[in-house]
Amino acid sequence: MAGVTSGDIECSICHDDFTKPKLLPCNHRACRDCVLSWLQKEGGQGGCPLCRAPILSSTQQGQGQLATMVDSLPTDFATAALVDSHKVLNGPHVCDVCENNVTATSYCFECSIKLCNTCTSHHQKLPMSRDHTLEQLNEVTAKRLAANRKPTCNNHSNRPAELYCSAHQELICMLCFPTNHRNCPEVKAITDVARDKRTELTQQSQRLKEKAAGLAKQMKAAKEKFKGMHKKVNDVFDDLQQCSEKRRQQVHDLIQKEEDATVTSLAEMEKARAAMTSNSSNIDRLVTSAPDDALLQMLNQLKSRLDDLESESGKTAKVKDVGDIVFDSQLLARLKSDLSKLGDIQKPHQQAPSSPSATATTPTPSSGQTATAKPRRADLAAVLKVRDRVRRGPDWRYLYGNQDGGGPGTVTAIPSRWGQGWVDVRWDNGREDYYRVGRDGCYDLDLA
Repeated sequence: MAGVTSGDIECSICHDDFTKPKLLPCNHRACRDCVLSWLQKEGGQGGCPLCRAPILSSTQQGQGQLATMVDSLPTDFATAALVDSHKVLNGPHVCDVCENNVTATSYCFECSIKLCNTCTSHHQKLPMSRDHTLEQLNEVTAKRLAANRKPTCNNHSNRPAELYCSAHQELICMLCFPTNHRNCPEVKAITDVARDKRTELTQQSQRLKEKAAGLAKQMKAAKEKFKGMHKKVNDVFDDLQQCSEKRRQQVHDLIQKEEDATVTSLAEMEKARAAMTSNSSNIDRLVTSAPDDALLQMLNQLKSRLDDLESESGKTAKVKDVGDIVFDSQLLARLKSDLSKLGDIQKPHQQAPSSPSATATTPTPSSGQTATAKPRRADLAAVLKVRDRVRRGPDWRYLYGNQDGGGPGTVTAIPSRWGQGWVDVRWDNGREDYYRVGRDGCYDLDLA
């Protein structure tokens, strides 16, 4: 039928129409006997055949008969009603009034019977049934038929139930009420009880949806936070890398500038060096291999050349002293230390790193000196430290009650687990809570 799928009416274990369907903890459904057989096969520890979620809790396993524990699972009466309605609409469309298997064409929701064209006409004319709701069989859906099924008495299956006894949790007919439920404290019409329960369930469902939405929001916020943390780390180290590369290039450029300034001097020195080396080699050759007369005949000319060369070497431009690149070892050590600390995760209950101004302490007046005025409210957030003694401040609100016991306390965390602008305090009476110190411009505390 339209609107009903196999998943709505078929058991996931036996693949047949549900028989006494049980609602599993994971909200999947299965026949009562199928669940029992499945658990017996798995030694009582089997999970849902669809999602493997446990059917019985760890405390239930081995604590009694499996049949009893399966029977304790909620019966899905809504699914059972849908299965019955599906069978009705898929069975023979025969008039329930006529005796000759006349084809039925309509259905009466009040009488829960199928009618042929003739019986339909009579049904609409009789005073007792003329106001009944009749619809064409080919337009009736299993879900609509199940939703409009008339309840029957728990004790008399052939009688319609009109009342509900909350004390016994039973659907009862008008015959049961005076005999078995006259003294029950709360017996109401089924429609009234069902309406109230629908409202109650709708409200509870809405609360669950809101809580689920809240959890989804927290999950999204956590994921976004980690995503932001990764981006922040990448940005910081990218900036650091760019700064380092820029400084590296600046130092190389500085060295290159100094090197370029000495190129001319280096060229002249190289020319003089080559001449000295060449003449020195020639002299060594003459000294070791030339005969005396040849040496004496060449001496005057060579001596003049060597004197000129030696004289010119004193005039050769000298390279100015080349400086050195200085690296401050202490500064480098501090940089390495700062880098090792960079990126440490601060949990909400831990004290966040303070700036130098935040760690400055207020000087204690010596004897004979007048104590300096306490910090202004706007400065309190900057000077307040863990282990400082505090008391009620100017913006203390009544909603905090008297948890401080009227006495001072000690700051235990800055910032509080609730974020910036909050601090945690443990009062001398043992109570703990968080308070505003700059949050929304308010100061619940002051130095004691």
